[in-house]
Parts: sequence; C-alpha cells; structure tokens
Amino acid sequence: MAAILPSRRSVLATLALTAGAAAFSGTGIAGAVAQADPDPTKPRTKPVLFVVGDSTSSAYQQSERPRAGWGQALPLLLGPQATVFDYAWSGASSKSFADAGLLDRVLALMQPGDYLLISFGHNDEKVTDPARGTLPDTTFKEYLSRYVDGAKARGGKPVLVTPVERRRFDSFGNAKDSHGAYPQAVRELAAASGTPLVDLTASSKELWQQLGPEGTKQKFLFLAPGEHPQYPQGSEDNTHFQAAGALAVAGLVARELQSKEIVPPGYFLNIDAVADPLLEMYWPAERPIDIPVTLDVGPGRTFATVQAAVDSVRTGSLQRTVIRIQPGTYREAVRVPADKPRISFIGQGALPEDVVIVYNNASGTPKPDGSGNFGTSGSASVRIDGPDFAARNLTISNDFDEAANMGIKDRQAVALHITGDRSVLSNVRLLGNQDTLLVNSPGAGVPARFYFDGCYVEGDVDFIFGRGTAVFNGCEIKSLDRGSTTNNGYVTAGSLDLSIKYGYLFDQCRLVSDAAPNSVHLGRPWHSGGDPKAVAQVLVRDSWLGSHISGTPWTDMSGFSWREARFHEYNNRGPGAQITADRPQLPGAEAGNYTARDYLQGTDGWAPQLAGTPADCSVVPSEVAA
Repeated sequence: MAAILPSRRSVLATLALTAGAAAFSGTGIAGAVAQADPDPTKPRTKPVLFVVGDSTSSAYQQSERPRAGWGQALPLLLGPQATVFDYAWSGASSKSFADAGLLDRVLALMQPGDYLLISFGHNDEKVTDPARGTLPDTTFKEYLSRYVDGAKARGGKPVLVTPVERRRFDSFGNAKDSHGAYPQAVRELAAASGTPLVDLTASSKELWQQLGPEGTKQKFLFLAPGEHPQYPQGSEDNTHFQAAGALAVAGLVARELQSKEIVPPGYFLNIDAVADPLLEMYWPAERPIDIPVTLDVGPGRTFATVQAAVDSVRTGSLQRTVIRIQPGTYREAVRVPADKPRISFIGQGALPEDVVIVYNNASGTPKPDGSGNFGTSGSASVRIDGPDFAARNLTISNDFDEAANMGIKDRQAVALHITGDRSVLSNVRLLGNQDTLLVNSPGAGVPARFYFDGCYVEGDVDFIFGRGTAVFNGCEIKSLDRGSTTNNGYVTAGSLDLSIKYGYLFDQCRLVSDAAPNSVHLGRPWHSGGDPKAVAQVLVRDSWLGSHISGTPWTDMSGFSWREARFHEYNNRGPGAQITADRPQLPGAEAGNYTARDYLQGTDGWAPQLAGTPADCSVVPSEVAA
C-alpha cells in the first residue's frame, strides 16, 4: 500500500498549532539532545545571524547531503565574532512562514544586536497556492514588513535579501531573470523602510553568467547517478544547490554584508579562504525547522517505562522521537528495533548518574520461555538496532553479580548492544564487567558507525568489543580491578571485517584504573566464530594512559596473534604510554588519515563531530551564552 503523504496545507496547519507551544530553545536533534535548554532571555556574548527564508537558504539534514542552502554554508565564512542560526524552511513563502508561527518563534530567540537575514520570493510567486502566494506590490511587502518590524522591536537588525536566481539561460547562454517583480518589491521596501539590502538576485545572476550553462552545474544540484549515496539516481535541479553552490552564494551574501558595512569589519574573515564544503559543512541529523515528537517517561509521566515509550513510536518514522527520562532507576531490558530510527534517550537529571537503565541478564542466564540462554548479545540491558539513535546524560548498566552466580558458566553481561548506524552518545555512562559495550553492526562486512562523546565506560574483560566502527572522543575508559597483580583484563576485543578500514579510535581519552601497574591490556583480536577475516583495528591516540596499562599492551586471543591485527598507538602520554618494540606506533605521516572524520564519514559524509562547532547552524549555540 502506498504511503499517504500530508499535503503542504496540512503541514502548515500542524505547524501553526505546534509552533507556539514548542520550546524556543532550538529544534531538531540539536535542541533535542541539549543537556539544558538555553534561556533566550539570557544575554549572549556573541550576536547571532538568524536566517529565515526558503529552500535556497535553508539547512538540510544528513540524508540530503550534499544539498545545502546558503545559510547552511554561511558559518564557514564567519570569524569568531558571531554565529549563525539557520531557521529557513524549504517550501516556505513570507506568508506561510509567518502564518505557521515560525517568525514569532525566531523573534522570541532574538536579542538586541542580533541580525535577521530575510530572504523570500521563490514560493511567494506561487500565487495559485493560497497558503503561500503573495502579490509583489501588496501582500509580499506587507508580510516582509512584519519581519522587519519584528526584528527592530527586539532590538535586532533586519536585513532584506532579494531571492537568489535560478539556473536559467537562453539559447545564447545568457542568464535570465526568473523572479519577475518580486526582487524589485524587496528593493523598494528596503528603501522605504530604511532597511539594509543584500541584492542577491543581481549578484547571483552575475555569477551564473560568469560560470555559464555548464559551469553552473557544479553549483546547482546536478549529480551523476551513483555520485552520492543520498541520490543514487542522480539529480538535475536548477533551483537548489550542492555544497559548492551554497558556499558560493553564501560568499555573495557575506561580501555585500561586509562591503555595505551592514556588519562590523572583520565579521567575515574567511570569504577568500579555500574551503572544501563537503568536508567542513555540517549536515544535522534533522533540519533545524523539524519539530521532534516528545515522550516523557517517569513517575507521573505518560509512560512508566522506557520500553513502553519505545513501543509507542511509529515504525518507519522519519521524524525524530525524543524520549525524556526523568531521574530514577529503570530496571528493565530495553529494545529499539531496526524499524524505529531517529529515537533519542535524554536523561533529565542534573548528572548522568541521575537516570539509570539497568538489568542483570548474563550470557548464561536462562530465558523465561525455556528456549535456551540469552547468549552474550542477548544479555544486553539496552539494545539499539534503529539507526540515527542518540542518547545523552544517562547511565546504562548491567549489574549481573558474577560472584553470586558462580554456577553460571557464561557470565558475559552486556550493558549496551548497539548496531544502529550513525548513533551518537554524549555524556553517557556505560557500566558492567565482562563485555560491557558491544559496538556491533547488522552483519559481517556491514559497516555501522558510532560516536561516543565525553562518555564513561567501565569494565574488565573485553569490555569494548564487536565489529562496529566507533570513535571515543574525550571519554574516560576505566578498567576495573579484578585483584590480580598480573592480568586485570582487556579494554578492547575488536572483530572488524578486513574489508572495513576503520574500527575503534580512542582520541583524547583518559584510560584509568585502580588495578595494579602493568596489569591491563589495551586489547586482543576477537575472531568471532574463528573468522580469519575478522581483523581488529584499534588506534589509541593523543590520550592519557594510566600505569595499569601493560608495557606489552596487545595480546593474542584464541590462537590468533595480535601482531596480525591492526593495533596502533600515537602521541599518547601518561605513565602507561611507553614506546617499545611491542607497541606499534602509527607513522606520523599517517596520522592525518586516522581522525574522527576518517572513521565516521563512510560513503555518506556523516560528521557528528561538527555538531556544536562554529560550522553548526542548526541551533542557537549554548556556548555563546554568558
């Protein structure tokens, strides 16, 4: 049965109802995973350039890369004096954006000294659409005046931007006008109201003329079949931009803001910098404009358990579902199936210790239905198979008591088993003993990527293991003391298929322990099922290693030599960071090829490490709050 898609009119009606009730502190995944919502009334130390408009200026999500709007590229040109929040809405006109309550939402975020870049016209031209169409000499100017007046009332600085030209050429190769009377209406309103103007219509037409019919294809969304995985059939789009085009148009906007002294000198320090927007631009998991579904778990909330909230999520949803978990201990086994993508678990406590999801199955624990034991992968307290998962500010634990269950032979007990590609965990604690964290993938030779940012992982034997690709950035990795003076376990047991280049990266981490010096190994190669192609790849770089790390940190496993695995260190420090013949060091010339970007980008260019950096235009950054 074909999917029934909502009409644009129904979408507008829904947004009009929800926009007023939605929180003002950012949207999409950026706002959804924020540890604390920024207060829009709290003074900021940096002004924000707010961008409102249509698809040509909007920020696009990861699944649409390399499509981008010029507002999404604008942060690449800025210096440190300001930031960008791109709240443009694909398909919007000046009328539909305001009627949906989105203008009010942006104005509520603005503070004195902020800028509001206003760029509409493409969809105002659709006069047969009552939800969007406006007339250039009357309703178009009237709606744009709301933006100008609203920004001024907030102490902001409105800037009118004429619509960027489409890719239109006549038979002689001359660039053509495509917006009729709408650009002139913007010019007239700017003059009448004393509002600064960026004439993007004129500058973009001039640029397209310089590039010509063929050269412009490199700026617009012209893609060959198979060139980008997000567009397997290719694309021929004369309106929207790929990354290089978005950056070129952002440059036109920035130059005029600077040359007309609309912004102070030095705002745009990088206009002439040579940038690779495919690598440097940030595509968020969802567009900033997308409002997630929010579910609440905890005492007195809609759901008593995390699993009940997960069960309520519609399968195959393209909308993010944020499950907000109130402080408390949730003793349950939680499962997020593969057909439920884009789910977030967000702990609502002050610390990750305040929200704990915990269970106590082990590999040898019998299943209640008598069908056998759970097995290692089945023992997980939390299992995530849905892609684009996110978690923040909580604890996931398996508190299986090994000492009290000596009769159980197989005592591996997983806290988190995760296979969902493009998952991000921030400020999450993962607790267990043997096999705490299983970073896995849907199948051998199938890549799956995970980004652990500022997390804490503890265990003893092989407590980070599996065939997934994982970056641990700024994490604390604690090896528990098993009471031995010689062997207190192994941090990793990678099992990466040889066809996949990148396995585990520990970057700027702290490896700590109370165990005896020289008694913990960094890892051993786990050839799952004896598979000779399952060759671990682990790099520990730019990290601090405690004295517990063995002078010979890699060791054999099940008859497979560690020397045949892909184990390296690079530029580590601390008492456990020796350099010996038994500690392969990554050659300095190769260091640039083993970064978080390299591990995570895959074929689709995923770059979660750019979230919250100056390249991120998807949320009003909390770090600019005073």
